[in-house]
Amino acid sequence: MPTFDPSRFQFIADALAGVNGFRDGGYLVQYPRESSEKFTRRKAIAWYANALRPACQRFTGYLTKRPPQREVTQPILAAFLDACNWQNDSLDVFFSQFMIDAKARGSMLLLVDMPAEGMETDRTWPALSAIAPEGVTAYAVNAVGALARVTFTDTLTLAGEETAVSRTYDETGWRITAGDKILEQGQHGLGVCPVVAFAESGLFPAEGEFATIADLGKRLYNLRSELDEILRAQTFSLLTYKVPTDRFPLDMGEVAQTIGTHNLLQTFDGGAEFIAPPEGPARVYLDVIAQLEALVRQTALIVDIPATSREESGVALQLRFQALNASLVHFARRMEDFERRVWELVGLWLGLEPNVSVSWGKDYSIADLKTEIEIAQNLAALNAPPAYQQAKLRQLIQLDLGALPGDDLAAILAGVDEMQQETARETEPPA
Repeated sequence: MPTFDPSRFQFIADALAGVNGFRDGGYLVQYPRESSEKFTRRKAIAWYANALRPACQRFTGYLTKRPPQREVTQPILAAFLDACNWQNDSLDVFFSQFMIDAKARGSMLLLVDMPAEGMETDRTWPALSAIAPEGVTAYAVNAVGALARVTFTDTLTLAGEETAVSRTYDETGWRITAGDKILEQGQHGLGVCPVVAFAESGLFPAEGEFATIADLGKRLYNLRSELDEILRAQTFSLLTYKVPTDRFPLDMGEVAQTIGTHNLLQTFDGGAEFIAPPEGPARVYLDVIAQLEALVRQTALIVDIPATSREESGVALQLRFQALNASLVHFARRMEDFERRVWELVGLWLGLEPNVSVSWGKDYSIADLKTEIEIAQNLAALNAPPAYQQAKLRQLIQLDLGALPGDDLAAILAGVDEMQQETARETEPPA
């Protein structure tokens, strides 16, 4: 069984949660000539703006806004649908968090397990447990690319203390170990490994398209810390006193400075003035930060509606919406295939053939509603054919009311068709 290096996924998980090196400064890079004391002070005030989690939440929000359509007729499977994990969350609620983790990393694992013998529970159906790839220590796949064996870290309460253990599942059984000691083991009799893998592209383990946001987040974390250091060191102006040439050597005791409510500075005729450090270094940092923030938004497929038509052409905006829609459809199809494999495992545990129909969205039609309305109005003014106007109206309704249940949306669209037919009858010339 090949070993697995979880460090890359651990870094992405840290960026997603804003913990470890993003909280204690561990991901900050020390200057070549920066003293340890100064670096410690810089780490103490560093702050991390999490860009990965909002990006994943925004993306998966489009998917949860139009939840998958399921038909489940068997009562035991309906019970699983309503309470699919140990916390009795519904499958939609469970997948809403699972998709955030999967979108950030690009890969996730899912254990489909039955309650252990002797467990105090009324549950008679399987339960799901998400497994992050950074917890995997080893895995193996079979001839078709499915997991044949996987080992991951976990914790158990033993003698009142949390103990680190390793769990191993394969096509015949399972085992829990602590070091070289086997704590528990058994056979499941499924004939397949009860752990299924989700990968956004390719086979497990695979990074997703949002993994780059974690790298950009680390660079922004460092840039903002370095900018803060510049501001702390150079923000305040320095007081200078120009000494006339005829006053050398100068007795500084002749210059009296009063600090208080009067703010009085007594000087010679040459006067005194303040000088401020140049803003060039800080400006360079601000420009680079702005460029990286733009890259984050581009990677996260965030489409901003321009305030004016001059900022971005309609064609460019449409292409960005198409890229977002394509990514949503791709992810939804991967989730649909993944869910079918989950239902198959549930059926194996229960000893039945699952009679389940699952359909995730095939077109999310994310677009700017205001722009689409303007297009419809312009074409109506040009006497566009009634069939086109009806189709455009249906599209606008789906854009605006896409979150409605399927039956309600279908009823509204049917009303549009009836309205169009009635209008056609009224305009039809008498026989």
